[in-house]
Amino acid sequence: MIRAVSRALAIFDVFDNDHLSMSLQEIGTRLGMPKATTFRLVNTLESSGFLVRLENQQYCLSHKLTRLAGLVHAGVTLRVIARNVMREVNEKTGETITLNIVDGNNRMCIDVVDTPSPLMTIARPGDRVPLLNGATSRILLAYMSAEDLEGTLASIPEAGHVDRTALERELSRFRRQGYAITRSQRVPGVTAIAVPIFRNDGAVNECLALTGPSTRVDSRDGDFIEIMLKAGQELTNSTGGKVPSEEEAAAAPAQPRESRPAAKRTRRKPAA
Repeated sequence: MIRAVSRALAIFDVFDNDHLSMSLQEIGTRLGMPKATTFRLVNTLESSGFLVRLENQQYCLSHKLTRLAGLVHAGVTLRVIARNVMREVNEKTGETITLNIVDGNNRMCIDVVDTPSPLMTIARPGDRVPLLNGATSRILLAYMSAEDLEGTLASIPEAGHVDRTALERELSRFRRQGYAITRSQRVPGVTAIAVPIFRNDGAVNECLALTGPSTRVDSRDGDFIEIMLKAGQELTNSTGGKVPSEEEAAAAPAQPRESRPAAKRTRRKPAA
């Protein structure tokens, strides 16, 4: 039963701006699902009013989903949604977890779950830092359009001393792998790992970050990266976003936030 529900829900995710309607075969192909299973699930969703079959025998999402979307509680902000995820990551890693947003040419921390260890990095809600150094800033820069990136860096005096070729190469790598990791880049002795949170239009204005002493984090960075990737995916799903696949992220640079297409991401296990 759980598997059937999961498969049925996965059908909703195959629709995007480039696939507003699809045939039964196209849906099955995009899901990698047997034709008989696809037929059964699509028929169930159609009879329940969640899908509509068009005259050309293609299927599209129904307005029933719009009605349900309108019932989402206005107070369910990203901070509220992220709190439990942040606690879980904190429990698994023992490190400080922060939720951050783009705030002009800065990144701002809007929530923190501190490590219980006395050896810790200090982060407080409301802290603002120029969008330049550290994994948190770099992952937010990685998903900016070329125009936004240029404007942001032009407004930060310290950015004039940065090797732009090396920076763009690093941002491309972070975008391709879906996370940023830095060691002693902003604060000596601190390692940070940050993952993007995608909006439903594919834009990235928020991210989740883990920070801690390099003496603790570096020896477990592979495990921490996996935990952070799953947390980022969970938050993206919870807010109605979609994560582009590694191949899609590598194929093209970041696009303007208002027009960047959303697509599903598959992950590969990072190298230890």
